[in-house]
Amino acid sequence: MESFSPDHATENIIQTLVDLPEFLRKPILESRVKDFFSLGIQDRYEIVSGILDALPSFETGKISSLVKTWLMVLSNLDSVLIVEMFRLYCQEIRNSPEIIQKIPMEEIIKMFSVLESTQRKKIADCIKEAILSFPDTSKIVNLIPESGLKALQMK
Repeated sequence: MESFSPDHATENIIQTLVDLPEFLRKPILESRVKDFFSLGIQDRYEIVSGILDALPSFETGKISSLVKTWLMVLSNLDSVLIVEMFRLYCQEIRNSPEIIQKIPMEEIIKMFSVLESTQRKKIADCIKEAILSFPDTSKIVNLIPESGLKALQMK
């Protein structure tokens, strides 16, 4: 029998969301994102870390629909919350830069690129604000693939 671990639970949740059609996935993600912001900061960091650790275990194409829906859900939030979310991701990536090599960045960039232009602009502006909130901005920027910098209009 497989033992329960937070990482395994995160993978199971992601797999369940990946398997759902968008019309079911979107309201669940909206609810989960809302719940995320009601948690304490340490719990938020643990969730972000768990997601980043779990992403490499999925086939590149499988995660696309989930990433797109997640970005769409985020784009409907207040910009302050979006910046906070991406700041947590940036912090985790800054702390463990090797993770960026393991996650499907090109697939994430592709899903970002297919968003509506207003959604793309809002997400891009929030990502840039999150990155710029760090004193060592270049450390984070240098981890982003060139295609990501172009998509964010940072290059």
